[in-house]
Amino acid sequence: MNLKISLIYNSFISSFEIIKGAKLKKYYFIPGVISLILFIGVLFLGMTLSEMIVSFIESFFKLAEYRKLVYYVIKFIINLSLSSVYFLIYKSLLLVIISPMLSHISEKVESYITGKKYKFTFKENMYFLIRSIKIGGKSFVKQLLGSLIVMGFSFIFPINVLVPLLLFLIQAYFTGFSFMDYTLERHKLTPDESLLFLKEQKIYATILGSVFTLLIFIPFLGIFLAPLITCVMTTLLTLELLKERKSNLRKIEIKVNLE
Repeated sequence: MNLKISLIYNSFISSFEIIKGAKLKKYYFIPGVISLILFIGVLFLGMTLSEMIVSFIESFFKLAEYRKLVYYVIKFIINLSLSSVYFLIYKSLLLVIISPMLSHISEKVESYITGKKYKFTFKENMYFLIRSIKIGGKSFVKQLLGSLIVMGFSFIFPINVLVPLLLFLIQAYFTGFSFMDYTLERHKLTPDESLLFLKEQKIYATILGSVFTLLIFIPFLGIFLAPLITCVMTTLLTLELLKERKSNLRKIEIKVNLE
């Protein structure tokens, strides 16, 4: 896969123009409010459980007996790892709850660009919702298992230095796929075909998920900005990747026919 930085940059910049042109600004607010409520709930639960878990680990491993620097480093890694798990839970729940809205936003973006109108029946909308829940659930399990495996290296120096980065990349990868699938499902790709597409475009998926994560970490404003901007940007980029994919398939068909 040839990574095109210009494609990523143009998709990000164009997303703001599309949001304005397609009159999507109202979607900053609704996902933001849902995100805010969910964030406060998970944050409160996370802080409470983190203190309990850290206290248990401190007493079990007797961290206080280590030198102060080592003690604070280990405690920092534990808290950071736990925060990653809580963020994973928050993000996964958020994307499932607002998936119908994000799918609608993605549809409006494509309609605005191409002029193509999508008229889905109630049955099709339910199918898309169930598909989002299934993919979101599978992604959550895979992310959680991957995160737990990575967290297992937290006490091994110097590997533990890379733990935060690895946790970030794992979550970004699956987050990017969740956003890409809104476009893939409209183009009639089955879940298996979508997974194959993800493997082919894993770097793009990771970058898109990274954009969402970095945006959502902007104090307060991030929870309002991240869902809409990432959804629009991902739709633009995924459409270009699908166009490129179709072009490559045509070339392969022509080559086979000539042979």
